[in-house]
Amino acid sequence: MSTLCIKNRPSPNMTPKRQGHIPDIIVCHITDGAFPGSISWVTNPQSEVSYHYMISRSGEITQCVDIENTAWANGTSNNGTRDNRHSRLAAVRDRRINANLYTVSIGFEGLHSETQGALTLEQTSAAVSTIELIRDQIIDIWGTEIPVSRDNIVGHACITPLHRPNCPGNLFPFERIINHLQALENYLTSSPDAWAKEGWLWAMEELQTDGTRPRDNITRQEAMVLLHRLHNRVKKL
Repeated sequence: MSTLCIKNRPSPNMTPKRQGHIPDIIVCHITDGAFPGSISWVTNPQSEVSYHYMISRSGEITQCVDIENTAWANGTSNNGTRDNRHSRLAAVRDRRINANLYTVSIGFEGLHSETQGALTLEQTSAAVSTIELIRDQIIDIWGTEIPVSRDNIVGHACITPLHRPNCPGNLFPFERIINHLQALENYLTSSPDAWAKEGWLWAMEELQTDGTRPRDNITRQEAMVLLHRLHNRVKKL
């Protein structure tokens, strides 16, 4: 993985440490606002809202809360009476404590009314890189690993469906993100030849390939899709 460029905009809206809990769920949110305003909102003490990371539609990544601390993102409580019992996840219902204590939250720039949670290609690529970074950080700090699964990489609606039923939205690309994370995990067992590794990893990070079949022949339709993606990227420059 290449080194990520991450900006820091610390939020005061957080609780130091995690009361002994280890994060094992990554929660994705939609900001329902433009990126500059959303950054201002989570860094404003009056909002009482924050995310660990935020990702703009252009793929810019900003960290607002250190991963060892608790962000205020999910709207649950320690006594289990505020939406916890309605969660779609057994892990949240059974624990009956504030889900912020064992989650890492990522806020994605977007308006649900316009996108229903769909991400740009740049956001999706940044999401894969950020989630992989989070998983690496958790291994380094706590010695445990967040599984790459839909029980562990979820939307805010899975945590509090009554409070945030449309966050991040039904078009959020969970499956695509998870497929690419799994491809990164399988890289060592399906790696390309040494001369192609740098380009292959780049293509995986840019979501130009799912990371499978590195030595297979390319079809004409696959070649046209790759050229079309390159053409669209060049047009944006």
